Amino acid sequence: MIAKVMRGRDTLGLLKYLYGPGQANEHIDPHLVAAWRSLGVPEPGREPGSGVVRLAKRLDLFVRESAARPVWHCAVRVAKEDRALTDEEWGEVARRIAAAAGIAPSGDDRACRWVAVRHDGSESQHIHLVATLARQDDSNPDIHNDALRLREECRRLERELGLRATSGSDNTSTPLPTRGETEKAARMRLAEPPRAALARLARRAAVAARNEEEFFTGLEAGGAELRLRWTDDGAVSGYAVAWPGYSTAEAEPVWFSGRSLAPDLSLPRVRARFAGAPPVPSSTEPSAAWSALRAALWRLSVDWPTSGPGARAAAVSAIGDALTGAAAGAPPEMRGGLGAADDAWGHAGRPPMRPHDNGAAGG
Repeated sequence: MIAKVMRGRDTLGLLKYLYGPGQANEHIDPHLVAAWRSLGVPEPGREPGSGVVRLAKRLDLFVRESAARPVWHCAVRVAKEDRALTDEEWGEVARRIAAAAGIAPSGDDRACRWVAVRHDGSESQHIHLVATLARQDDSNPDIHNDALRLREECRRLERELGLRATSGSDNTSTPLPTRGETEKAARMRLAEPPRAALARLARRAAVAARNEEEFFTGLEAGGAELRLRWTDDGAVSGYAVAWPGYSTAEAEPVWFSGRSLAPDLSLPRVRARFAGAPPVPSSTEPSAAWSALRAALWRLSVDWPTSGPGARAAAVSAIGDALTGAAAGAPPEMRGGLGAADDAWGHAGRPPMRPHDNGAAGG
């Protein structure tokens, strides 16, 4: 179960979209499964005419005119292979999500107003929670770290409802491409969104490089456009990359900072590689990459039983680097499988981090 939080300004516009056909007619039978109260809530899915307008007015009743982005929107979906949940089960999911996020804590009758709209499309079954960030006692809700709290609540719901298990949040995950990025890549007939391709390129460049200059050279050699950020005294403080031809509506390149590609691709974290570990053999030499992977696995098997946490983390990181190099240097028919193994190992091998600890500042 995945919950994705968004913020907006227009309650009526969002409700019109949710109760409409969708961008690709994917909104099948939209209807309410839960709301901030059980009686007296307009149901546009079952009422003709002005039901959407009346519902938006009810939700907006306590919103201040000065509020910048008062609409809280959370899409909650289960895996395609999961069993179909009933409206009652989805209603309970919605109430649990609203409580965990701080929108409507359990038993709080002065909390924010919210509704949950169910869609059953070909992709998967899902609901959309729409709330206005104005409590009915004229105070502000506490939604700090709502995404992290929702991740844990989703995992509890998975266990209770017998759904496919998903991983916990450790604040170190590589950000996935957004829906807009995925759709734009499809329109451009790209094999994958540039964010994903650039993250892979940056990681391989970091593994193959022995210093900062080689890292930047590797990025450009891999086809990325490179932009550096400088301090007032002329030192490089960060970098960003763009994919040629992938641009904004104003024909400007779409830039991704290293930190936005993945936490371990920020410039300080990349620099730490050069100071703290010997270079991994170049990914352009397949035999060297395979040798590095064998050596890392052998060393891990020998040292693991007697190693401390720091040494184990270093060994796990070394295997990740070796897998990255092996995937880059593998024959074409093996590259996809090794690339998937590299991605899976990278996620499994990341140490948990506290919410305020991002490893290093900067891009």
